[in-house]
Amino acid sequence: MEKEKKQEFVNRITQSNRSALVVVLYDITIEYIKGGKIKIQNQEEAFKEELYKARECVKELLGALDFNYEISKELARLYLYVNRCVTKSIAKKDLEELDHALYVLEHLRESFEEIAKEDTSGCLMGNTQEVYAGLTYGKEKLNESLSSQNNRGFLA
Repeated sequence: MEKEKKQEFVNRITQSNRSALVVVLYDITIEYIKGGKIKIQNQEEAFKEELYKARECVKELLGALDFNYEISKELARLYLYVNRCVTKSIAKKDLEELDHALYVLEHLRESFEEIAKEDTSGCLMGNTQEVYAGLTYGKEKLNESLSSQNNRGFLA
């Protein structure tokens, strides 16, 4: 994944509530799978690294489930299926398996995005920089401005 994309995800994570954080994790997973897919097509061996990171993201989604709810069991099955698809793709360099994984993840992402729109809880991370987009423009893209805070880090 490119450095700019990672920074975008970091900014989104710092500004997210619980529901939006799940959407960000889906986006990161999808990005890693798409990156692995491109690297397989370009005959690059680095595809494994991208797909291993995608599997770690799926593992994180699986670990975040609360099995007191029935839907968590169904989500767990879907996450395990995605994990199997990615694992098969690593072993066989099979793009079709990645397409199956992307199909499932993109549909789940859409559902969680709708849930996140209704979630009015605050940001999970406190004491972070505020990100303001649109205040200045660069030559080719929109620049972001970060407000500084004196109290970054842990408070004792």
